[in-house]
Amino acid sequence: MLPRLRIPALLYAALCLALWPSPLLGLLHVEAAALLATAGFFIAGFSAIGLFREGNGLQRTLVAHVGLLLIPWLLLTATLLWRANCGYALGCGLFLLFTVPSVLLAVALAYALTGTSVRRLRLWFGLLGLLMVTAPVAFDLLFHPQLYTYNHVFGGVLGPIYDEELAVRSGLFAFRGLTLLWAAWLIVLGRWFRIRNGVGEERLLLVRAGALIAAVIALVYAFAVPLGINTSAQQIARTLGAELDLGAFVIHYQPGSLTEAELAWIEDEHRYRYEQLREQLGVEVDEPIHVYLYPDPETRAALIGSRTTSVTPVWLSTPQIHMLAEHFSAEHFGHELAHVFAREFGMPVIRASTAVGLVEGLAVAVEPPDGLPQARYQVAATLEHAAGEFGRLDEGPAEAVVHAMNPFGFWSGRGAVSYATSGAFARFLLDQYGAENIRIAYRTGDFQEAYGESLGALAAAWEDEIRALEPDSEAVAIATWRFTQPSLFERHCPHHVPREVRFTRSAVDASERGDAAAALRFYLAALDQDATYAPALAGWTRVLIGTGSEVSEALPRLEASVFEQDGSIADAVDVRLIGALADGYKSLSDSAAAGAMYAEAFRRLPPYARQAKAGIILRSGLSARGLRAVFSPGNAGAWAVRLETLAAAEPALWFFAAAYRSVAGDASSALEAIRQLPSFDSQIGSVDAGQQQMVERARLALLAHYAGRARDYSASLHYAEVAAAAYRQERASGPALLMDDLAAKARWFLGVGRI
Repeated sequence: MLPRLRIPALLYAALCLALWPSPLLGLLHVEAAALLATAGFFIAGFSAIGLFREGNGLQRTLVAHVGLLLIPWLLLTATLLWRANCGYALGCGLFLLFTVPSVLLAVALAYALTGTSVRRLRLWFGLLGLLMVTAPVAFDLLFHPQLYTYNHVFGGVLGPIYDEELAVRSGLFAFRGLTLLWAAWLIVLGRWFRIRNGVGEERLLLVRAGALIAAVIALVYAFAVPLGINTSAQQIARTLGAELDLGAFVIHYQPGSLTEAELAWIEDEHRYRYEQLREQLGVEVDEPIHVYLYPDPETRAALIGSRTTSVTPVWLSTPQIHMLAEHFSAEHFGHELAHVFAREFGMPVIRASTAVGLVEGLAVAVEPPDGLPQARYQVAATLEHAAGEFGRLDEGPAEAVVHAMNPFGFWSGRGAVSYATSGAFARFLLDQYGAENIRIAYRTGDFQEAYGESLGALAAAWEDEIRALEPDSEAVAIATWRFTQPSLFERHCPHHVPREVRFTRSAVDASERGDAAAALRFYLAALDQDATYAPALAGWTRVLIGTGSEVSEALPRLEASVFEQDGSIADAVDVRLIGALADGYKSLSDSAAAGAMYAEAFRRLPPYARQAKAGIILRSGLSARGLRAVFSPGNAGAWAVRLETLAAAEPALWFFAAAYRSVAGDASSALEAIRQLPSFDSQIGSVDAGQQQMVERARLALLAHYAGRARDYSASLHYAEVAAAAYRQERASGPALLMDDLAAKARWFLGVGRI
């Protein structure tokens, strides 16, 4: 037997050595586990056919091929010598869960096939293997609203690549148990083939055992949804528990997760964005669109395998959108709704485009503005300020667009680069040629047919337009941050969420519940993992401030993180720590030190972070008592009440009270609170004229925003128009476009404007 095992051993070794250079695949984790399970299935199966033909027994063959898995395990473990694998323990578990059942199934299938008189067994094994790879994936994704798929050959895909944290659901374990059941049934079948012409108790026993295993397999498939192997639309609707039928939309949500005011605003967003996209793209959606709003990431992960990423599975027969309720916003919903409209002119079956860049690019092109510089200005910002760190954009915008149009190019590149370049290019095509041409290109993937020009020529013309733009400092700042974020294929420890991050999330949840003791405990646990983790250090400080605890306990840690040994502020320090240190000084009534830190935090915040900058200005003018009220733990509604009782003496508190009212889902109260914030005067603080204007613009933008949320469209129109004019005077196009969008929506609902 040993000579027969040399080739499988060499194949495993060669594959692992080929994976070593890859940051994503060269370590023991889910992607490598799935790849090795696939390789293991075919390597073990082809090898086992030869071993069985030579008369080797089933037990020895099974043990030998499971034992060979030590080779890839050792070789990918060896990469720990030069590459960190923060999720090694999870990776080992997934490796065992993915590879071992796949190899056992392969040997069992080879055992069954070699018991027949079929010729060309390896060909049949390969065809059956390919069928097992593809058919279940098609069944899962074409007929179920889920973003995961489990597979007998490769183990499974646990969710979308943009989810930071893997969703390891109970269905994965149930499915791998099903794989073992199939392996057992094939072994029984293989043995039956070998003695089928005989008589006796063994043959009868095999028939009974095969029937019993087949019955259990059938039961597992019958209960696939309860077991978590599949997810049905009915299961999601039943779990969420409530729905709002708007005719063109059916909104599914969990009772209590949204207030009546939030539901009313969400209803208006659905109606307006539908008409907006119908006008822009020139198509209708014939069926009701089901929108699923999940209350939290855990519920979402348990149902569809994705924790946070908003998705629109266009390939399903029913148009639908899946989002976290807390992520619902005009731009996010508008982006996903654009995918629903695009499925109307997508390819048959998949209802999308083979030009993958158009799938996401078109959605980016028509999504509502988010207040940041447009994608085209962000792309233009990289031309003069490139530092060799912008991924495909370092080769030029046109090259980046061409690369993003093929599936591997889009998904292997940096997400922000792929989305921004494709979005800016799709906007160019819409503006220059209209919607009809882009519908043709989307459906066919053929730019020559749609435009009479090649993709390269169109991309070059678009790049010429990009090079003529003059990006401002905001575009440079946001592009520098977004486009330098590594892709999944470049990331250190992909899919790993450190313990300090988990503890900090728990601390935030506890603080929002008003459980200060638990919040402090979780923050300290996070700092035990990483004493410099900025969100935990800043959060811990602010809970201490809010509870009136000994803030001086936190200041030495903050100062050690912020200051160099010579007393200067470190260049690379997280701005959140500077702001937290300012708050700490303020809480101790050290106004001079606090003022210096607030000024430094303001200076270091990026220019597009206008609301955060306004918050810094207003916090700098608060008393120690007012600051404690801002950070006092509790639910958003209780927070707002405390702030409002103090706001008569300190008007700046209305800004924070309005934010908490909005978080609590009470847009009307948020609007009334922000109305109480006066136009900037000496009562709020002593700052320069530029900062006064910044606070005033932030106030106007919030008035427009909260009025729109409260469905007071007359007020929203007025404030949005005033704010848009103010931002244009500042030459801030991003927030001006956002205000224009709010104003256009208000006009439409007031019946005085078109889409």
